[in-house]
Amino acid sequence: MEKEIILENLDENIVNEAIFYNQQNIPSQISKALYLYGSTTDYQVLGFVDASDDGSQGMIFTDQGVYFCFKEPHSFLYEDIEELVLVKKEEGFDFYAKIKTKANTFVFKNKYLNLKGFIECLSEILEMPVHYEMSAYEKVEYFVPIVLNDLKEDVYEDLELNEQHFQQIKDIEHELEMAKELKDLDYQDECRSLCRYCLDFFESLGLDSDEIDALNEAQNFFDQQDSQENQQLEGAKRWVDEMMSNYQNGDTGMYDQMKSTMENLGIDEERLKNMSNEEVDQYVKEMCKKFGISQSLFDKLKDRFGK
Repeated sequence: MEKEIILENLDENIVNEAIFYNQQNIPSQISKALYLYGSTTDYQVLGFVDASDDGSQGMIFTDQGVYFCFKEPHSFLYEDIEELVLVKKEEGFDFYAKIKTKANTFVFKNKYLNLKGFIECLSEILEMPVHYEMSAYEKVEYFVPIVLNDLKEDVYEDLELNEQHFQQIKDIEHELEMAKELKDLDYQDECRSLCRYCLDFFESLGLDSDEIDALNEAQNFFDQQDSQENQQLEGAKRWVDEMMSNYQNGDTGMYDQMKSTMENLGIDEERLKNMSNEEVDQYVKEMCKKFGISQSLFDKLKDRFGK
């Protein structure tokens, strides 16, 4: 690995509750660190993280790899890294880190490192994308604001935004805030809608970034969901067509089965007959939520089978 690339990307952004020392300011406790968890052959230190004030805990960066000890001594070479991963914790958007090598997977959950900064630093050094382990819906909530903020901060070169663009940014930010107030299927449906809209907006501006790549991954997941829903609808339509054909020919078996199922689910056919179209819509939406049917599938059901 080229020394200059490592030095260019290695800085204090990788630490949280520890001290980072660059190559020009390596402290005397590096001797203890090298002795306890360093290498006897790879000792050109380019950066040092001290998590203990005496060198007994920390991380050593060389031009070949990373040597560290927070509980036990470990190391990996840059050339052996296969994947850099940030895993979203259950609450909020805090992450822990995983580094997958040819032989091992190293998990970092300590307070000493800024784990997001650490992984992003390695990503820049290796020119390797970061993989985010979070749901497609969480990717929308997490990455869209980052891209919007980059637009407002003029991060993208040679891009001039007009008033309409800034209004679209405000509209998306408002929709994101609204989505955060929603729960379960309503939240998921809003994220699905936002993802497609935002990607179209970003594409119209000619944007390209790791964050947008993550949003494309989310959209691919949503597209697969749509495909599965369409297959389910085709199967349902074939069943209904067969039921109606049998009913018209005097065979009421499938129809009777459907009525029995409706009764078991608490669906009152007589009540539906006396409802307006708007009331039927609301009633069916409530039933969809009860049985975990998404708004998008509900809308497709209406289009396919009529209101």
